[in-house]
Amino acid sequence: MSTRAEQLQQGIHALKDFNLNAAAQQFAAAGSNGTGVESVLGPLSSLFSGGTNVVSVFGDISQQLSLLTQDLSNVQGDAWGMLAHVPIVNGASAAGSSADASSSLSSPSAPSSTLITDLQGIQSALAAIDADSAKLVNIASSLRINIPGGGLGLASGIGNGGGVVGSYLSLSAGLHATETFLNAFIPWLADASTTHHVLVLLENPSEMRPGGGFLGSYADVSLRGGAITGIAVHDIASVDAAFTKKIVPPVPLQLEENGWRPADGNWFFDFPTSASATIALFEQSGMYAGTVRSGAGSGTASTTFDGVIALTPQAMADILSVVGPITVPDASLGVAVSRGAATSTTFTADNLIPEIQNIVQEGQARRGSAPKSVIGVLWKDAFARLASANATQRQDLMTLAASWIANKDVMAYFKNPAIENFIVASGMGGEAFHFPSDFNGDYLAVANTDVNSDKSELYVSSTVAWTVQIGSRGTATDQVVVTRTHHGNAAPAGEWWYRTTNQDWLQVFVPGGSSLTNETGGFVKRVPPPVNYARGGWSTNPLIYAMQSSTAPIFAYPAVSVRNGNAGGADPGKTVYAVWDRTYAGRTTQVTFDYTHPLYTPPADGVQYEFVLERPSGAVGDYKIQVDAPLGYVFAENGLATWTYDSTSTPGRLVVDLTLQKL
Repeated sequence: MSTRAEQLQQGIHALKDFNLNAAAQQFAAAGSNGTGVESVLGPLSSLFSGGTNVVSVFGDISQQLSLLTQDLSNVQGDAWGMLAHVPIVNGASAAGSSADASSSLSSPSAPSSTLITDLQGIQSALAAIDADSAKLVNIASSLRINIPGGGLGLASGIGNGGGVVGSYLSLSAGLHATETFLNAFIPWLADASTTHHVLVLLENPSEMRPGGGFLGSYADVSLRGGAITGIAVHDIASVDAAFTKKIVPPVPLQLEENGWRPADGNWFFDFPTSASATIALFEQSGMYAGTVRSGAGSGTASTTFDGVIALTPQAMADILSVVGPITVPDASLGVAVSRGAATSTTFTADNLIPEIQNIVQEGQARRGSAPKSVIGVLWKDAFARLASANATQRQDLMTLAASWIANKDVMAYFKNPAIENFIVASGMGGEAFHFPSDFNGDYLAVANTDVNSDKSELYVSSTVAWTVQIGSRGTATDQVVVTRTHHGNAAPAGEWWYRTTNQDWLQVFVPGGSSLTNETGGFVKRVPPPVNYARGGWSTNPLIYAMQSSTAPIFAYPAVSVRNGNAGGADPGKTVYAVWDRTYAGRTTQVTFDYTHPLYTPPADGVQYEFVLERPSGAVGDYKIQVDAPLGYVFAENGLATWTYDSTSTPGRLVVDLTLQKL
């Protein structure tokens, strides 16, 4: 019985890691031997109070988990099959010439009934597992060994709080959330009466924004009746050109733009906030707003977006690392061919960003070209490679997908609350950390915004050093040092866009109620309004207005502005310090912040503190943390008075729990 319980437990862990092959093997083993798990455990059931019931439930859960795993495998197969038939087109380069470039594509990506049926199978399996869960919880509380002396010692392995029951219960909440998600998602996906649209934002980390890389390109993914009916890839300049709304932009962006536009929608560190704002800006653009007239004539219907998926180039680079390089004729990329020679470009995991950037910059220098069509060409070839990937490659990609979520290389947002709640629970929401009322610890996030810096961020290396001293009276004394080195002078001579001086509006997010005690390295920069917004009748976005109206300079440190987040703002519970930083090619700059803030609980033996470090999507660099315990204490986790962390591959959110131990 112990062996079968362990197999079931290992299968659950494999399922949580989406290793479907390993999960299937473990679940099959748990129900193997004869007619099933009952034939193995049945003769022993009389040794336990409730033994017969728990044997039956174990067997049923094993069977349902096997069915669930098979359905998940089928859905995975459906997804791979869809890739071979996805119709991809490059959207119109001129704004307004195509409100829905994918609407004319009639060949769906795959038969809708197969995917919907497999998703419904998952629904049924989850419902059955939930029913067995309730039985298992009731039985486990009374399960005990009848042999005098309890010599078999199995109760701890299958009882509440440990072993397979504990592992299953930890998964149960996730299963319930998945049921709620599927109850909303399946009708949405299967709807054959409406064409649903999802924005896929292609972030460019060569030009950073608080919500991630600049939104230089995007794809409009159309779905209808359970199938992808089209993917139209566009330069975001098309949406911007058709955007006529007059909205006052955030103050730092007034150095390069008169108005807030769709390309700058990811202005907020919190991805759901940025995604919601970006959808609203897209839907107001003439490219998607349409013009519906009443009476005898009728215009173009508006296009609305149900959700947003944001991708960094790392996801595509990882795909290339698995399926291999992609070579494309330059003629297909819009690249000028010298003297009529037949040339091609090979994209690898290592050169993906600079090659795309070179093609785009060359194309933008020539009128009448659509340089960002390279992205649609790459997608089409990559999908074809993925569709023919072997089993090993598919499992490698599933493993990489987990890292994309952890590292914010893939983030998603949906208007539907049930779908959005599942996205957040799965770790793909990209939402900023929300402080619980009893939060006891420290928090840090550093966000860069390139303004008039071209693509120099790709050649800027960054180190964020965060030091925390826990005071004996319950106060944390913090220092954050941001060091940036501009390597653009080492870029090839012709690539001037990497050599541009990097002008950065640097924001540091810390716990609310923090008090700045020192700052060095930032410089004072005045941003005069480029136009008279009041006279011109410009409107304001409520969140941007709230952020700017709650921002004030600090008299003692004139380079710093401070913003206090509130419940109705974009950064609730946080204090945000911001300065300007300017780094020339071949130079290094350093900005330092010193501040203090009260802790929820003063130091004592056994008190636990939580330290949370977040970074924006697409941000790379070295992150160093040092936490010093109060005098007379060490941390139970390492037995030392100092805990350190140093990594160049920090996840999107790092959470560390440290427990004080009195000497």
